[in-house]
Amino acid sequence: MLDQLLRSASGEVRIKVTGASLERFLNLCMRHNIRPRALHRQDWDCLECTLSLADLRRLRPKMGRTGCRVHILRKSGLPFILRQLRRRAVFTLGFFALAWVLWLLQTHLWILELSTPPEISSAELSRALEAEGVKIGMRLSDFDDRAVQRNLMLKMDSISYVTFNRIGNHMIVQAYAKEDHDPPRDDGGITSVVARRPGQIVRVTPLSGWAVVKAGDIVDTGEKLIDALVPPSRDVEGLGPHLTWSDGEVIARTWYETTYVRPLTALTKRYTGKTTTQYALIWGKHRINLYLGSGIYGTGCDKIVDITRWTVRSGLTLPLGLVRQTYRWYEPVPQEQDAEQLRTEIEARAAERLAGTIDGELTSYTSSADTSGSGALEVHFRAEALEDIGEVVEDPQVLPPPEPVPSGAS
Repeated sequence: MLDQLLRSASGEVRIKVTGASLERFLNLCMRHNIRPRALHRQDWDCLECTLSLADLRRLRPKMGRTGCRVHILRKSGLPFILRQLRRRAVFTLGFFALAWVLWLLQTHLWILELSTPPEISSAELSRALEAEGVKIGMRLSDFDDRAVQRNLMLKMDSISYVTFNRIGNHMIVQAYAKEDHDPPRDDGGITSVVARRPGQIVRVTPLSGWAVVKAGDIVDTGEKLIDALVPPSRDVEGLGPHLTWSDGEVIARTWYETTYVRPLTALTKRYTGKTTTQYALIWGKHRINLYLGSGIYGTGCDKIVDITRWTVRSGLTLPLGLVRQTYRWYEPVPQEQDAEQLRTEIEARAAERLAGTIDGELTSYTSSADTSGSGALEVHFRAEALEDIGEVVEDPQVLPPPEPVPSGAS
């Protein structure tokens, strides 16, 4: 493969040799280190072979001694291509312009995609990346992912980690948010565990402190569950009452009840059939609108945006994109909703929302509906859950004074 590329770069010629002394021609080639390739004898006085351009130039002044004639059948290779390009200035300029564009596409960043969770602002991350030099059009060889990663984590408190995945001139920045962890506990502090909401105790597992409730107890919000004051120990001699930090798991059965009101008549969209399409071009981070106006039609239509980008090959995407905006016009039409179907939808959404907010699991839920005279549906949602209701708070209590020793006691 490499030999073929080198031969193409130096140029090759396919020739036809005719004459009664073909042996003299071959002997001449051997004496002067001329290497014919792909020999094919057509007849007793005719053969075809391939020579490099340099061998052909050395062969020409010596052909008179052989009594043979040489006819050029085909020319190939870079020297002949460049010779043809010299006569076609426009084509030559286009060739070099295309080579420059391909070099520019492969060595610069043209597609920058941000992937962030809701806790991280995409706009803030974009500004931070631009301050570090990561933007559309930057030279990829100047990108130091470790330095940018370190600076982003120092500048943005909401980021715990950031990764850069690059495929050719397309880079995807994936940011991860910091998880909320409990602050480190100071073992010298005094804390107790209280109830975050009312419930019936199912299980108490203290990690430290003294459990003051047991399974089956009904507790209210703010009631102490695990006390910081630990009574004297019967197992350890001399260990009297003492204060400590308290922590643990308190699983309780809790109840929730909420009422939702929804109208039975809702507005739906009836499309009129009218559509409007607008186009725009994207070049790097610039946008060129191919329409007049702002492209904002207000209410009464749906806006569908479709962006098309062209890829030369895998990992090489052109910085040019076509934006197509389609507007579908509609009229709001009132429509009666089925009360039972609406109740089922409200119940499912309420259960999903509640399951995402509690520290535990939703064990059961039910709902009932009531149609009021105002044309609205009242849904009474009730649910039962098993969750950890314990909350660690500071405890200002002090250690009680020791009991006085009775006089006369030994």
